[in-house]
Amino acid sequence: MKNYRLETKFHEFRDLRELLRHSAKVYTDRIAFVTKIKDKETKEVNYVNTTYKDLFETMGYLGTALLEKGCKDKRIAVIGENSYYWLLSHFAVSCGVGVVVPLDKLLQKDELESCLVRSNAEVIFYDKKHKNIIEEIKKDGNTPLKTLIAMDFKSDESLDIIDLIVRGQELVEAGNRDYLDAEIDPDAMNFLLFTSGTTQQSKAVMLSHRNLMSCNYGMNCEEYFTPDDVNMMILPLHHVYGFSGMLTFLSQGMKNVFCDGLKYITINMKEYKVSVIMSVPLLLENMYKKIYQAIEAQGAEGKIKFALKTCDVAEKFGLNIRRRMFKEIIDQLGGHMRFIINGAAALDPVVAKGLNDFGILTVQGYGLTETAPTISSETYRYLKPGSCGKVMPNVEAKIDDPDAEGIGELIIKGDNIMIGYYDNQEATDEVIVDGWFHTGDYAYIDDEGYVFISGRKKNVIVMKNGKNVFPEEIENLINLLPYVDESMVFTRDKINDVVLWAKVVYNESYLKENNMTIEELNEKFDKDMEEINASMPAYKMVKKYFLSKIPTIKTTTLKTKRKDEMVQITKELELLGLM
Repeated sequence: MKNYRLETKFHEFRDLRELLRHSAKVYTDRIAFVTKIKDKETKEVNYVNTTYKDLFETMGYLGTALLEKGCKDKRIAVIGENSYYWLLSHFAVSCGVGVVVPLDKLLQKDELESCLVRSNAEVIFYDKKHKNIIEEIKKDGNTPLKTLIAMDFKSDESLDIIDLIVRGQELVEAGNRDYLDAEIDPDAMNFLLFTSGTTQQSKAVMLSHRNLMSCNYGMNCEEYFTPDDVNMMILPLHHVYGFSGMLTFLSQGMKNVFCDGLKYITINMKEYKVSVIMSVPLLLENMYKKIYQAIEAQGAEGKIKFALKTCDVAEKFGLNIRRRMFKEIIDQLGGHMRFIINGAAALDPVVAKGLNDFGILTVQGYGLTETAPTISSETYRYLKPGSCGKVMPNVEAKIDDPDAEGIGELIIKGDNIMIGYYDNQEATDEVIVDGWFHTGDYAYIDDEGYVFISGRKKNVIVMKNGKNVFPEEIENLINLLPYVDESMVFTRDKINDVVLWAKVVYNESYLKENNMTIEELNEKFDKDMEEINASMPAYKMVKKYFLSKIPTIKTTTLKTKRKDEMVQITKELELLGLM
């Protein structure tokens, strides 16, 4: 495998402003963002291109106007759909104004109010979809909010981002450099992010420019991109996984486009000639299932097996012909897809290997909001199905108190570790001990340095015999079944024992396409579950299960909220008479 020696091509930026300034200088007229504008009446579609130079200059104008409005050192929230203006607002605040507070666009009113109160946010940028809820919150007066700034519409209740940009440009052209020369402390809190979960459960994570730039440098040293790559943003930008990825793409001069919605992913891939995406397991596993369903429908399984063997033989002679052999599959994904990064949760190894076999480099990364986020990742050089790659070159990791199998809690050191939890020193001291951050994940590191995550410490199920069961391991096997959208393994107590149960969310379309009844699907799952159980030791076997068409309750990165989901499962079991 060719080594591009990426560490010789990049350096660690001091702060985000330096990164954006560097890109504006090196990639001046390259397109940073494409914004689609669709006229609702005429249906006419136009595309607005923003260059790297435009991005940096406009950030300066908006930041200057915010300082004139008295926003210096204030907490400023941003909420809305992924967009250029969302990122512009975020960048302007964090690069010389104050502390940016990205908020989950799916939060309910009481949760939003709680976040605004806890963060002490006095200003908020918001989009049209959040007009009613944000203006109602401001009117109620239960939060510190004083100033509203509309990003993509006009409102009598708010300032307008375009007006602020115009005013900022006037100030800069008149010689005002208050924002452009503002001092940035790379170690101070400039980003305040709420972790996934309900507001009561979430913690507010304090991150610095150094945290994010450390992660950016590690990614640039390991993952291979080119300025000609096109990234489509699918993941929510308020989450550090998606946002950190965006910083990587911007530091390498890539074009970035925005997805119109989950059901338009493949259409948008073709529309924008997308070559790179960041994703989560649920999306990729569904994508892979659809590819294989099409293969089976065409009776092409034998053809695919032959092509895979041919590719394996060719590689022994130094030839990589996968993208040519599987052109029809790649064309289903727009024709240009070459690199997929998976995060937030583990991707099933079968899916990861399958996509790589088709010539689409698919890597698994691992990290947390508290680590800005990347701790380890597979790369173009380091691939091992089931692992989450090797530890980033500027991160130190080890296994704390490993058991006989080498499994213990993964702990790390590095400049990517958060400052701490906001207004919660006790929680901070629990996870950062002697400079080591305790991830809360059980893992092991093999002889080649690959990290394997066994499961969340808080999710582990301890059986009566003392054995540990990681529900994620079993769920991955169940989720591979073509008619399963997702599953969740849980426990119910029995006399002197703990019994493993599973909720299995089936795909309703599968029933229609295969002309099956729910009773027939139950019979099929009985047999499939029997095979899955046979592949595992007795203590990991799922003894009870039920099929459901109700999706699990999820975070915006599509991870199941297990505590909330158990409440829903209890209701389902009662309705089914299984309590």
